[in-house]
Amino acid sequence: MADKERAVLAAILRRLPETVSPDQLTFLGLIGAAGAAAGFVASRWSNWFLILAAFGVLANWLGDALSKELSSRLDIERSRYGYFIDHSTDLIAQTLVIVGLGLSPYFTIGSALLVLSLYLLVNSYAYLCVVTQGGRRAEYSDAGTTFIRLLVVGWTLIAAWAGPGIAREQFYSFAVLDIFVVSASLCVFVGFLFAVRSDLAHIRLQEIGEAESRGDMSGAGGRASPKKPARGEKSGVTRRESDPWRD
Repeated sequence: MADKERAVLAAILRRLPETVSPDQLTFLGLIGAAGAAAGFVASRWSNWFLILAAFGVLANWLGDALSKELSSRLDIERSRYGYFIDHSTDLIAQTLVIVGLGLSPYFTIGSALLVLSLYLLVNSYAYLCVVTQGGRRAEYSDAGTTFIRLLVVGWTLIAAWAGPGIAREQFYSFAVLDIFVVSASLCVFVGFLFAVRSDLAHIRLQEIGEAESRGDMSGAGGRASPKKPARGEKSGVTRRESDPWRD
């Protein structure tokens, strides 16, 4: 769906006034998340508030995605500042949406907190990859956020059709919804473990290759040892500051 999403965003950007800034769009996304949370909580009194929740999720997606696209087009990604504000607001927004869903009559708070913990787990891993791999796996974060939005909107439509009883179905003493969410979460967690294993092996091989290219391999167990300069000779190693947030 990435290509279609970019096409939609490009069409919207062409129609945006030039006075609109990325920060304003980021704020729109945060307001949308708050509106979605309020809609879910208010659906305890009327099913019609699910419309507010759905539009809130849509506003959150538009504000978040458009702010990144606009920054890229204007060449003002602002490196660390842009990275910080984009992802911190993502964390706040998705926490609001997921907890709001858990406080609605169409979900359970236990399942909502489990989904939130998995979302935070994947995002934490994405941020770790930004530091260790220069942002090569930063797409984990955006993919996870988009997936959460799709799940929330899809569940909102199902809930509007099925009614609050969808969260009350019981299997023995457990809610059927909780059983399904726990099972799906276990599958996601196992996949996450395989991803960690794969990335760990990749990083290890990359470090060994870099050490071999510098001629720093000691030959003892594949461990790299620092190369000492001769007496009176200055070390040729210079420290270079990297900016992993650039990606």
